[in-house]
Amino acid sequence: MKTQFSRKRNSLIGNSWIGPASLSVVGIALLFLILRTVAPGAIAALSTPFWKTGSALSANVHTAGTFFGNAANLAKERDRLLAENATLRTEQIGLQAKVQDLTKLVGSRTEFADEILATVLVRPPVSPYDTFVLDQGSNAGVAPSMRVLGPSGVPLGTVESVTKSSSRVLLYSAPGRETASWVGEERLALILVGRGSGAFTATAAREAGVIEGDFVYIGGASFAPIGVVVSVANDPSSPRSEIGIRPYLNPFSTTWVTIQP
Repeated sequence: MKTQFSRKRNSLIGNSWIGPASLSVVGIALLFLILRTVAPGAIAALSTPFWKTGSALSANVHTAGTFFGNAANLAKERDRLLAENATLRTEQIGLQAKVQDLTKLVGSRTEFADEILATVLVRPPVSPYDTFVLDQGSNAGVAPSMRVLGPSGVPLGTVESVTKSSSRVLLYSAPGRETASWVGEERLALILVGRGSGAFTATAAREAGVIEGDFVYIGGASFAPIGVVVSVANDPSSPRSEIGIRPYLNPFSTTWVTIQP
């Protein structure tokens, strides 16, 4: 008897949920059937919020994926722009140096009166001693014997030979080259003799009064000195003084020149 009572009780407890659950399912089904018959749009209206929520979640997931993808692309673009900026900065520095060189060469002049601007392509020690090779030739109007000036109009040499697109310049300081000049405030006439590397020698009478620091000039349109006296040597056995002259401008650091008829 005790065993049967326990089984009956367990059976009632185990099946007690079936009735209400079944009624709930049937009720929900009847409700949807009635809504579909009476108000067909009601189901769509009720389900719309759920669909919107699902769409929003899907869009958020897509947006998150796109964000991380875009972050990688943005990093690559940033690196590219940084590299491009560094390249432009280097070019800017080069252009600024070029402007400074040209400003030293031609100053603030805007008219050059038949002057030809040229770049020094080759200089010693690549070129033969005390010669330049320029990037302008007969196509630009360059001809032999034209004068070549450095920054501030400092005389450098003359055009020796020309091709269509280049020219060769022999500097006044080329070994053994002689150039008429004068020195000091008294404009004492001298003959400069090139010694190479931009240097010169000359001789003058002892009583001429040439002293260290005097500027040396040559004839031509430029009023800039070609050199500076650095030594005056007197030999008791000679009536003339040996004069050492250094270049006013180091020709081998020159990058731009002007060429004049």
